[in-house]
Amino acid sequence: MKKILSILFTLILANSAFSQSKFDYPYFPDDSTLIKDWKVQFSAFGDESSNSNSLSNDFMLTIDKSRFLDDELIDKQLSKLKHPVIAGQIRNIGVGAMINSLKKNGKQYIYFGIEHWRFLDTYLNEDLVKLILLGNKPFAGQTLTAPDSKYQSIYYNQFKAGMGHIFNNGKTFHHLSWNLSLNIGQNYNFLQVQNSSLYTEPDGDYLDVTAIANTQLSDTVWAEVYEMNGLGISADVEYTFSKPGNFHFGLTLKNLGFIHWSGNTFSGEIDTSFVFEGFVMDTVANQNDNLPVDYSIDGIRNLLFKNPDYSPFNTSLPVSVRLSAGKYFAGNRFFAGFNGSFYPFLSAQYMFEFFATWNYKNTLYITPLVAYSGYEKVNYGLSIGLNIHDKVSIHAGSVYLNSMFDKEETLGQGGFVRLTYRY
Repeated sequence: MKKILSILFTLILANSAFSQSKFDYPYFPDDSTLIKDWKVQFSAFGDESSNSNSLSNDFMLTIDKSRFLDDELIDKQLSKLKHPVIAGQIRNIGVGAMINSLKKNGKQYIYFGIEHWRFLDTYLNEDLVKLILLGNKPFAGQTLTAPDSKYQSIYYNQFKAGMGHIFNNGKTFHHLSWNLSLNIGQNYNFLQVQNSSLYTEPDGDYLDVTAIANTQLSDTVWAEVYEMNGLGISADVEYTFSKPGNFHFGLTLKNLGFIHWSGNTFSGEIDTSFVFEGFVMDTVANQNDNLPVDYSIDGIRNLLFKNPDYSPFNTSLPVSVRLSAGKYFAGNRFFAGFNGSFYPFLSAQYMFEFFATWNYKNTLYITPLVAYSGYEKVNYGLSIGLNIHDKVSIHAGSVYLNSMFDKEETLGQGGFVRLTYRY
């Protein structure tokens, strides 16, 4: 059981979605780029956030490094558990280019990009975590329940192409952009446990188990970044409305699409109850032909899930909706606002950021951040943007500075970095 937990949470930690088609500073809309002429902009970026409402940084680091989980660390972790135990990660890495052409009514550009996405979403019943950490012996005479637990992981690449239009009347700007993506699926893992339970007889004579679960898996061999186990399409749409020196509003829809998984796929269900009374076996005189001989992941999977289906299947991408709004003060010297992200298919469905940016001569941007998410915790951070000769921009920041370096804090790690070149 502990090995299963180690595999599960290593996935979560091993590998705040900020990515936009525009390349401006996310906490200070760079309206000057709407006015100034430019031909091409290139950008490379990375963004990652890992969170939990219960699991500590120290616990996750121990799992990630395959270190020994001692009793003290387990006891500390158990004392922090909330119901349900939620953990997840969003990772987005990519490169992109915008090619601009002047138009009669404003500006129009073409966008090309390559991006890598990874989503991990875990929703665990508290009893299930206790069982995995401690085994069933401490719960003799008790019934442990897992009415609803879920683990989901999706890992894919995107090849994007789209267009953007910027319209202005000299006072306000409307910016509309859209992208279409070819999605190259690499791995998908889904396991859901429902209304399951485990009763351990006080003397340990038998176990009474009810197991109801279902799973969908792409090829169980972990795909490298260049491999393909699925294929699909999706779309992104972004609209912003701004008045330089006054206000800014933006609305973004991302990852509206699907992936069709094929090849060595696997779908299966469990719906059974049984009493396990154990056995006594003389390894010399007797052989039990009913015991499994294959303890690999595939062997155990085939043992648990009877009559599996190896047909291809479709999965929706973790679509997100992002709303941003803010107001300028003292001309364009200060900008204060918020970003709100909504993920309807993830356990932690929302995240809100509140920020205030100080703009020093359109060259240096310093932004303190406060965030609250579906993990039910508050995080604090700092972001910095730097423009160099109007050609190069560097943006970096994290909203996890209060939790990233405290090993006893609940998991909160991540940040973003972006490098942009324009001419």
